[in-house]
Amino acid sequence: MAEDIKVERVSQRNEFDVAVDLTKLYLDEFTISDEEEIEKQFATFYALAVTLKNTDTYHLQKLVPEEILNKLK
Repeated sequence: MAEDIKVERVSQRNEFDVAVDLTKLYLDEFTISDEEEIEKQFATFYALAVTLKNTDTYHLQKLVPEEILNKLK
């Protein structure tokens, strides 16, 4: 008896993944060769991701332009 199994792929990104991606984007935009500066930038993005994860999204919505919020509705 064959069963149909449907699997929904869910992207589960954590703070580390977000910090890595933001660091890569930053390095694409700004040329930095100093390893310490790259580490500092990664640490900044990681701290930001952790902080935002633990922040109530209602307060974050105040930072998003109204035109973007209207498109999300």
